[in-house]
Amino acid sequence: MLTGALTGRKGAAAAALAAALLLSPGLTPSARAADSAPCTPDRNYAGTFLCQIWGSNVNLRSAPDPQAQVTSTSPPGGVLRVQCQVKGGRATYGDYWHTWWVKTPAVGMAPSAYMSEIFLVGGGNDEPDSGLPNC
Repeated sequence: MLTGALTGRKGAAAAALAAALLLSPGLTPSARAADSAPCTPDRNYAGTFLCQIWGSNVNLRSAPDPQAQVTSTSPPGGVLRVQCQVKGGRATYGDYWHTWWVKTPAVGMAPSAYMSEIFLVGGGNDEPDSGLPNC
């Protein structure tokens, strides 16, 4: 713990160095890759977020599991509106894998659906999106 015993410029520099070493991602065992494209709040629909996706006609499923029934596919345009993220079954696509899924809001008579976070832009294998709350 840093205390008032460190004073002056040398003390401030030592405190800054200690803090930098403690907070450095390269030195912490649980460091994760930065999410280069986190989902962002949708200004037009409160409580929802917009996520950039890659691919087209990505399967949306009835539950957060790769074996769940396909209920629809992603809309064109590379953006998906979601509510939150949840852990689910492990999905794989080539060298990519994920146990995190995004949940879409129910619209009209269409129920909520789930898409593997494999198809979100940014992040790495099995990393939750840094812009989304958990369901």
